[in-house]
Amino acid sequence: MKLKEKFYPSLLASECFYPYISNEDILLDAIEKMLDDGYYKRVEAGTFHSVKQRTRLSHMVERNHIGYTQWITSDIASLGLNPASVDKETRQKTIAKMIELVDMAAESGADRIAMVSGPDPGERLREEARLGLKEVLQSVLDRVETYPHMVLLLEPLDREAHKMHLIGPSDEAVRLAALADDGRKRCLLSWDSAHTALNGECFGESLRVSAPCLGHIHLANAVLDPEQSGYGDWHMRMGRPGFLDVPCGTDILTEAAAVMQENVMLGVSVECRCPADCNPFRIEAECRAFLERILEHDVRL
Repeated sequence: MKLKEKFYPSLLASECFYPYISNEDILLDAIEKMLDDGYYKRVEAGTFHSVKQRTRLSHMVERNHIGYTQWITSDIASLGLNPASVDKETRQKTIAKMIELVDMAAESGADRIAMVSGPDPGERLREEARLGLKEVLQSVLDRVETYPHMVLLLEPLDREAHKMHLIGPSDEAVRLAALADDGRKRCLLSWDSAHTALNGECFGESLRVSAPCLGHIHLANAVLDPEQSGYGDWHMRMGRPGFLDVPCGTDILTEAAAVMQENVMLGVSVECRCPADCNPFRIEAECRAFLERILEHDVRL
């Protein structure tokens, strides 16, 4: 069996085309160009704040029969909001903004809205922050449920290495997602190889634990040695000095395929941010070639 029978390619446009994110017209032009050849089955990007561009994107999604994931991380952070805040007023403001973003995602044709937890407040306040985050997730899921087929994705980041987020280790992420979801099947995890590695977790074990609510995979590279320049998850290119190469990516997806339900296909994207001095289409081509080599691998499960 080839891995492409279990995984479909997703374009993480907000990273490949990072130099364009301040210009919605140019970013959508780039996305449209990528969709023309039919390779990608999903697009991931941030919020489009223009009604005109949300309408344009919705038409692109419908015309190309693809999925669209709207990432709201920067929207939340730029306003100083925090889903895991221990301050109730901040959480309420965060909920209100996230509900607004859910509606904007729906206008864009999204079937996924994706987020991160927010900063870890430290061991003393961690349980209070978890309870607050669960409250936020449940409130947002109430809105998500009003849109048929829409799902909320939570991406676990590293807690003690670089991003320092509440969520976090895989077992805690799964537990929280299940509690917030409460049987709705609307809250899933977006698994990221860089953050899993920075958390010191074994890929296979993390994927096994995450399997019941695994919704998407980011193949992301990172420098894992704290003494080495570039330590952490900086959305770097594949290969050295990071850990992620084609054999490693193949192993990750093979491990994931082994724990996935038989009739499920997952989206997978390569997370690489285009540097300011680089051609974004060159970065997209690198990411696509990397992913193609992995998905063409024959594996035995």
